[in-house]
Amino acid sequence: MLIKLLNLDNLLLSLIILFISTSLTYSEEVFIEIDNPRFSEKGLSDKTYEIKAEKGLKSDNELKLFAIEGKFKTVKDGKWIYLEADKGNYSQDNNFIELQENIIFYTDDGEKLSSNYATFDIQNDIIELAENVSHESMRGLILSDSSIITNNFNKITYFGNVESLINTSE
Repeated sequence: MLIKLLNLDNLLLSLIILFISTSLTYSEEVFIEIDNPRFSEKGLSDKTYEIKAEKGLKSDNELKLFAIEGKFKTVKDGKWIYLEADKGNYSQDNNFIELQENIIFYTDDGEKLSSNYATFDIQNDIIELAENVSHESMRGLILSDSSIITNNFNKITYFGNVESLINTSE
């Protein structure tokens, strides 16, 4: 009888250890560190972009990026738009990048949009900015809670509390 109890205790202990080790294995996400990840497109539709980072952590279909830089060319007038951000997440399935902290989109013309959070739907050319949105240009300064950039960087819509300071001198 004592031997049966010891065997049952050993079996229960083994099952508990197996369950705990299996749970730990499934809860840990495996990341592969990538130095200088880069992704780009130059297609027949004149859609051109390049996004790169100092470091990336790859897991399944997500790529966490750190110290991001990028550029893309507008189809309509061929103007280059540049991008900087501290960190972000890139989804390969959706061709979508989520940006966080110190985000700046700027042009050679001196136009600059900045925020603390943004999403960039690369496939559909839609950029959504949120948290401390600022748009500076030679025409003035616009501050808002959020904004959406569409129509190939030619239409910017502001939402929430919007303040504008228009430069009248030219």
